[in-house]
Amino acid sequence: MGDLNLAEPRFRIRDAKKEDAPAMTEVFFHSFNALFWQYFMPDTAVLRQWWTDGWQAGVLSSTDQSFVVEDTEKDNKIVAFSRWMKPQSDGNQERECWPDLPPNMDMEVATAFFGGMEANRHEMMGKRPHWFLEMLGVHEDYQKFGIGASLIKWGTDQADCDGLETYLDASEKGKPYYKKRHAFGRDTPIEIPDRPEYGSFIYVSLVREPQKH
Repeated sequence: MGDLNLAEPRFRIRDAKKEDAPAMTEVFFHSFNALFWQYFMPDTAVLRQWWTDGWQAGVLSSTDQSFVVEDTEKDNKIVAFSRWMKPQSDGNQERECWPDLPPNMDMEVATAFFGGMEANRHEMMGKRPHWFLEMLGVHEDYQKFGIGASLIKWGTDQADCDGLETYLDASEKGKPYYKKRHAFGRDTPIEIPDRPEYGSFIYVSLVREPQKH
């Protein structure tokens, strides 16, 4: 299923395992660190457990393919992750399991954020089978090495081989990168309520048509 290569030989991509979940959570809090994320997903014990449970659910789910990236020069420290949802032949967009949201979150923001992503995906993709990049995180100390690009390319290569579209959600700031580097096209915004803690935050849903090589 495609090549898993990185320009830097010190980094190694492999399938994620259940026991990698705490390290994946650590990477999350060192990559999703904009003011919005500090407000919406602060680094607390409750949210760390929620993310860890979520990674484990994904590793065990037949609908998902999760990867981690190790730094072989740092005792195989996990420095990045990705989670792809595979195309479902019947057009089903639901995964087998995901933990419930923890209490004491800003539920208005949570509903707009998670609900907006779900609504956009249903509207933009319908029942068409497609590859879905649900999560991608690269530790802040390991960005600019091409790690994220390699994790994205794995999935878009699968999509191109299958002749299928690719879907993902990203920040407005990241949108130009996905469009220029990875050929994502049409996009639809997700409306998220403003908050004094982060001001305004814009998220978008992006679709990539299969490419011919």
